[in-house]
Amino acid sequence: MRRNHVRAAEFIRALASVAYEHDLALWKTLAFFLEGWSAWHAGDRNAGLVQMRAGIAQLAEQEISLFSGLIRAEFAQAEAESGEADGSLITLENALVYCERIGQRWFDAEIHRVRGEILLKKHADSPAPAEDAYRTAIAIAQRQKARSFELRAAHSLAKLYQSGRRLADAHAILAPALEGFSPTPEMPEIAEARALLVTIEAGAHVRRE
Repeated sequence: MRRNHVRAAEFIRALASVAYEHDLALWKTLAFFLEGWSAWHAGDRNAGLVQMRAGIAQLAEQEISLFSGLIRAEFAQAEAESGEADGSLITLENALVYCERIGQRWFDAEIHRVRGEILLKKHADSPAPAEDAYRTAIAIAQRQKARSFELRAAHSLAKLYQSGRRLADAHAILAPALEGFSPTPEMPEIAEARALLVTIEAGAHVRRE
């Protein structure tokens, strides 16, 4: 969830070892997906993507819904970065439908944020759909009181507004989302968002002068 694939790798190996040693079906399947995720981030992109796709299929066959939203969002990001943007958007749409059906909505905000990131890369000259996705992510996170997810989405939207010279809008969305957060190595987005807010405030000050 923190996207620290280097640190996660050792725990994935440990999970796989225990799951296979004790023949734990659920955890074996999750470990299989995570091994593909780890391989993809380590640079073995083709094999990693194939294994992640197979892992999701196995999870569906075994009717394992644990971490469904997170798993599908991570897979969609890998798809997009591998040049399969259209497929990644389909993956995210299917993830939202599936998570609604099983009642597992806790990762919806992140799914919409990731969708916004992919839409922005795919249609850089037409940012409105990405803006809508970010705003949806923020609204869901606020409703669920998931402040970390709110900050991630607000950070993405503020960067979009900054690039369009909408500094007042960027400040209005990012400043409240940052309230109460202190920088921590476990969530580098906090420091990044604070730095962005300083830049936005400086830019707005210059424009007023």
